[in-house]
Amino acid sequence: MKKLSLMMLIILGIFLIAQDGLAKKAYVMNPTKITLRKGPGVGEKIITMLRQDEPVEVLETEKGWSHVRLLETNRQNREGWVVSGYLVTRVPWKIQTGLLKEENAQLKEKLNKIEKEWSELSGEREELSGKLQKNGTALDTIRERYETLKKEASGFLKLKKKYETTKRKMEAAQATTEKLTKENVVLKSSQRNTWFLTGAAVLVVGLIFGLIMGRQQKKRKSSYY
Repeated sequence: MKKLSLMMLIILGIFLIAQDGLAKKAYVMNPTKITLRKGPGVGEKIITMLRQDEPVEVLETEKGWSHVRLLETNRQNREGWVVSGYLVTRVPWKIQTGLLKEENAQLKEKLNKIEKEWSELSGEREELSGKLQKNGTALDTIRERYETLKKEASGFLKLKKKYETTKRKMEAAQATTEKLTKENVVLKSSQRNTWFLTGAAVLVVGLIFGLIMGRQQKKRKSSYY
């Protein structure tokens, strides 16, 4: 029993899948509204009225009647039967025109967007070109300054080397001068000492000579008496 039920479910599923696979989209083709009935016959109850170009999904056909499912959002999934002669699979010209207009509007919008982006890119390209040219000029200026500084630096290094040589000579001369000055001071001090000692010696000799002469005069005076 269970196997039979399972087989029935499988067959039903296959049938439903087959029905979905056979379902196709169609459109109402009639200047006036047509009836959607509960069953395939003019005696069946009218469910609603379908306008021209309204889209439906054909689920099955039977004796000149089509079982359809409504596709419009406001009454989606409602089902019923309509006369098959009122349906066509070709997309109505009105709908095609609307779709083409919508597609044209989208393409126009995309084109405007592309033109805007192209204009912006062109402006950016010109701006970048101007900046590149400006940077190129600045680079040339920097190169010229670099070459000038390089030459000046070369001259500066030579001048610095000459300055350092002169400075060393001057420092050596200054050291020699200081040494000679110190030696001169010592020499002058030595000369002063020499003159002082010489003067002192002369003074001592004079005193001694005076004492000797004084004694001799006294002796002479005493011999006269």
